[in-house]
Amino acid sequence: MDKAEEFLDCYRLLEEELCRKYNIDDKTFGSPIVRFINDKEGKNYKERLNLCREIRNLLTHHAEFDGEPIIVPSSSMTEFLKEVTQYIKQPPKAIHFATLYTDILKTSPTQKAQIVMRKMQRLGFSHVPVIDQGEFVGVFSMNTIFTYALHTGMSSLSDDMLIGDFAELLPPDKHENERFCFFSENATLFEIKNEFNKKMQRNRRLAVVFITDNGSFGGRILGMLTPWDVINV
Repeated sequence: MDKAEEFLDCYRLLEEELCRKYNIDDKTFGSPIVRFINDKEGKNYKERLNLCREIRNLLTHHAEFDGEPIIVPSSSMTEFLKEVTQYIKQPPKAIHFATLYTDILKTSPTQKAQIVMRKMQRLGFSHVPVIDQGEFVGVFSMNTIFTYALHTGMSSLSDDMLIGDFAELLPPDKHENERFCFFSENATLFEIKNEFNKKMQRNRRLAVVFITDNGSFGGRILGMLTPWDVINV
């Protein structure tokens, strides 16, 4: 197989994978590659895939001039098509980029708030899952303290205050300026990045995505992601 044939073969394989991805039975209604590059998911591949499309069209309709090939695809272009095809077949899972449960700073309703806050500062955690008797019951953050102070007029944090004293503010839907999302372990990295890129909802920014065993709040936490975990991947 020469380089042109290999390139065209890889191009066809990519089209087939994209047809499966989009449940396309008839390509006469549009190119699956065009659909992919116009999706957010294909944005990073757009420029090079458009170049591949031009090369493919030349090879298909005007492969030779005076008996000689007018263009010979480089090995790197063919490898690029293989890379995109592999991504479509097995998109990277978000859990592989998450801080896993064993490494997450966690707390419980009976722990002292000041001790937890010092650990948060030292270890670099902005949000801490609250686990009560093995059950995920909420999230403690610096915003929790701020909201509590505004609601109660508290001027200083007592040494004896426990995480449980903030119980009403810990459930995810009780955070006034933050929101949290829950995905299953099958969620792709693209899905998580796309969620972080969404506009604020009701003036609440997405602070953390939790990966749980059932994809919802109350499930067993498997890992967590913040915007910093996905911004450069």
